[in-house]
Amino acid sequence: MGESAPPPNVTPPRPGIAAGGTASLIKWTYGLVNRLAMLLDAAFLMGGGLVFWLISEPQQRPLTFLQAGAVSTTTLVCFHFLIRGMRAYRSERYIRIHRAINDVIFGMVAASLPALLIVIAFLPQPMGAANWLIEYVGATMLALLLGRQCARLILYTVRRRGLLRRRVVVVGSGPLSEEIAARLIAEAPRNNYRLVGMFDPATNEFRNYGKNASVRAVDLVSYAQNFGIDMVVLALPWERSTEILTLTQQLQWIAADVIVPFDAGGLRPQIAPRLDFIDGPSIQLMHRPFKGSLGLIKVAEDYIVAVIALILVSPIMLGAAIALKLEGSGPVIFKQPRAGFNRKPFLMLKFRTMTVDPTDDGSRGTRKDDQRITRVGAFLRRSSIDELPQLINVLRGEMSIVGPRPHVPNMLVGGGVYSEVVQQYAARSRIKPGITC
Repeated sequence: MGESAPPPNVTPPRPGIAAGGTASLIKWTYGLVNRLAMLLDAAFLMGGGLVFWLISEPQQRPLTFLQAGAVSTTTLVCFHFLIRGMRAYRSERYIRIHRAINDVIFGMVAASLPALLIVIAFLPQPMGAANWLIEYVGATMLALLLGRQCARLILYTVRRRGLLRRRVVVVGSGPLSEEIAARLIAEAPRNNYRLVGMFDPATNEFRNYGKNASVRAVDLVSYAQNFGIDMVVLALPWERSTEILTLTQQLQWIAADVIVPFDAGGLRPQIAPRLDFIDGPSIQLMHRPFKGSLGLIKVAEDYIVAVIALILVSPIMLGAAIALKLEGSGPVIFKQPRAGFNRKPFLMLKFRTMTVDPTDDGSRGTRKDDQRITRVGAFLRRSSIDELPQLINVLRGEMSIVGPRPHVPNMLVGGGVYSEVVQQYAARSRIKPGITC
């Protein structure tokens, strides 16, 4: 497509087309807290054994450092599978002190038995070191209890700050939507949901709730882009199933779970997974991608890879910039509005590969034999070097290393806008766009 100097501000999306730029994939969930508890168990069990081995008298150590490490590793593996089998990696287990103590004691005693076989292999007469071994197990047990206290502190902190509360928007009009909204507001102190807005698809009216209720001129599109939504409740009776399916398609650009409540005594749909929502049955039509630990891993991967890649390719980027400057006038970096996470517009960065065309709005795209492509630009395109500045977009939180390519919002294909012609195009906005395809 032609390349021209971008306007000072990104043009807002057309009505009905939203956009995502700096929104984060990281969302606190109970699953993430539980996985952090697993990591704490591993760190404190191994760390406790290491500290005890280091502070004990060298002449009293029956095991070498490597042997002690093998025993601790065996104990950790056995402890982990025992605790998971007991379903003890759940917040209600380690939030209560007596349960946490019982789980740790039972798990350590049971896990120490297989580890004892390793000790016997190292020590033909293990009874001679019985006192040291008992103290070793006791030290790791105390360390595990300390780790469980850290897990309780993490859970208490995220709960107090409301980070585990899921931000809910109710879509619909009529008695059912009002009833669900009223129940969400009334039961907010005791559940994990918080009503942030209601949207009437018939009038496109969005009612804002919560701490952002004072935000001026907020609609569903801008709210999802700037504040984020965790769950969308389609509050329509199942007799209007056609409208439900239509709304599901229209809302697929939002990175959120989409559920539909139903009457437990009536219809029992089998088309999607069932879940409980504010003490009533619902089915889940869409899942939010990269929740909890998956989102954390994805974000960490993006930043780590982007930093390493920028360091490695910086000489190549410098050479490309010099070549573009020597070839002629025009900016080295080309900036163009693209649709990103939740379809929020952002300025994607590329090395300029074409002559500047102020009349090109990006709708016609670029042909392979486009006469506007410069000689240096052709090489940069063939080698994909022109895409390297997007590593900066990754560090700014606007893109990911791996993800769907961000298209120009008004690109035309087959006589219509790409996002409207291509079925289910909007679903790509549920994750961050990527440098790779």
